[in-house]
Amino acid sequence: MSCFSYENFRSFHGEIFENLRIPALIYVLPPWRTTTFKYPPAGVTLWNRGTVKFSTLASCFERLEATSSRNEMTTLIARLLAGTSPDDIAIVCYFTLGMIAPGYSGIVPGIGERTAAAAIAIAAGVDLKVVDSVARELGDYGDAAASLAGGAPGALTVRDVHRGFLAIARASGPGSADRKVQTLAEMLAAATPPERRYLVRLATGEMRLGAGDMTLLDALAEAFLGSKAARPPLEHAYNISSDIGLVARTLQESGLPGVRAIPVTLHRPIRPMLTQRVSRISDIPERIGSSTIAVEEKYDGERIQAHKDGDDVTLFSRRLTDVTHQYPDIARHIRQHVTADTAILDGEAVAFDHETGTYQPFQTLMRRRRKYQVSEVARDIPATYRVFDLLYADGESYLRRNYPERRARLEEVLIPDERISPTGRTLTGDLDGIVEFYLTCIERGLEGIVCKSCAEDSFYRAGAREWQWIKWKSDYGTDLVDTLDLVVVGASAGRGKRAGTYGSLLCAAYSPGEDIFQTVCGLGTGFTDVDLADLPQRFAGLRVDRQPARVMVTPQAVPDFWFAPVRVVEVLGSEITESPVHTCNWDPERRRGLALRFPRFVRWRDERSAEAATTTTEVAEMFRRRREG
Repeated sequence: MSCFSYENFRSFHGEIFENLRIPALIYVLPPWRTTTFKYPPAGVTLWNRGTVKFSTLASCFERLEATSSRNEMTTLIARLLAGTSPDDIAIVCYFTLGMIAPGYSGIVPGIGERTAAAAIAIAAGVDLKVVDSVARELGDYGDAAASLAGGAPGALTVRDVHRGFLAIARASGPGSADRKVQTLAEMLAAATPPERRYLVRLATGEMRLGAGDMTLLDALAEAFLGSKAARPPLEHAYNISSDIGLVARTLQESGLPGVRAIPVTLHRPIRPMLTQRVSRISDIPERIGSSTIAVEEKYDGERIQAHKDGDDVTLFSRRLTDVTHQYPDIARHIRQHVTADTAILDGEAVAFDHETGTYQPFQTLMRRRRKYQVSEVARDIPATYRVFDLLYADGESYLRRNYPERRARLEEVLIPDERISPTGRTLTGDLDGIVEFYLTCIERGLEGIVCKSCAEDSFYRAGAREWQWIKWKSDYGTDLVDTLDLVVVGASAGRGKRAGTYGSLLCAAYSPGEDIFQTVCGLGTGFTDVDLADLPQRFAGLRVDRQPARVMVTPQAVPDFWFAPVRVVEVLGSEITESPVHTCNWDPERRRGLALRFPRFVRWRDERSAEAATTTTEVAEMFRRRREG
């Protein structure tokens, strides 16, 4: 297969690369300059003259996969970033997270296992059946690509690979599938075995390195600011830009002043502010701590952040995915009823039956999640947009305005209509007012309420989960605790009737400060036969061969199989108890953590990221309140 050389790869795609329309998220940067980094040791100055070889990145990825220590992982990434040129640092950040661009951009290779297998076969000069056989033996198409000889390895750079993946992502029209296969095959043929492994994993979206957003931010702080303790301003910039590559490049070139100057920008989503929860509704006034509390309706819908720039409207989901095509009716209502020329709104898309005046369940709305026949389904299931916050209007950020100011401005720029309106609410200063509004909401078929502080410092804290917002839902009033959104980190092998699938799932809560997942329970009940049969497919591509670095587990809870911490599941249980088996809020002296008793599967929360799961602090609060009650 000598025709597939590095030189041929560059020549074959040279015209594509030269004429490729690079979006705003791919940066054009000034010439190299002298920069001082922590790695090598502080005071040593490096000249960044060349681009990073992809082999260097692959070598780092191998070491990341081999470590079970988050601290070591952070140090490895910090060393990598410290020696990376300004032209490459954004790309390196994206690749480390298993992406080729910011998540909100929608720019993905879109390559499945069959396409990847075809490319591997071409690059290695073997039959497709051979590729499938090796992948089955090794359990991974990336490993199969690494093990099969072929090609004439050259000197791929991260920019070469990035351009190749951009060409793949933008391929469309007749023959696009063949062009994707050909482009990936060219890169594989120009790569060394370790490079081939990660080319395939990037292509299929299955990197499984275990590094999360916060790990990468810690590494940036360590590399350029000297300590992980310097992460907060980087995290804020990331929360308002949702682009870790932008934060990294800005930090490297302009330092903290540049990072602090990163603005809120239209069509670049802001990471949503999250709610806290309590065990008793009577705790809400004390926790919020403001004399006036705004009690808003809580809907069983999909959270939507809307960006309006004249007639150009972009809608983002809770996971910051562009879902504009799913809600053309909401985009139309925003154009017609939002009077500000530019605006960023935070709200909820809900299915509402205007004939009966009732809200429909979340599952009804989710029938609109499709690529085709969107207009037809929209007519059958019209979406209503209930707006509960204003983050930006007419060129001005409202993140540092308190809640009353944001709400007042929202009501100024939004002309209410049956299809779009501010959320229903009441203002109260006591528990009776909260309970009365809550009962009214439940009678109307709503999910519950969200109580919000009206204090002077009630700012919109992007990406944060604080006591400014507290939710209370109908199922909180039962004898069971609130449902928890937990991250699946492992599974036991299925036996007996569950042979061929998984027996139970190991679930964990998220600790934002440490950026780790601590186990809470093993989940084996509540599943239907269909649910159980679907488990192997649901976790396909997420199996890893060792404990992920960000997962904390006791020897007693080690599962038969490990998963990259990605999938979120809603779980209901009877109570939170102390446990020597699970690590949630682990006390090293007493060797005890917290666990959920009698956990039961409720539903999958595919719209939630792992980092948006129930936190270890929330679990500790549930335990404390129950014990005191």
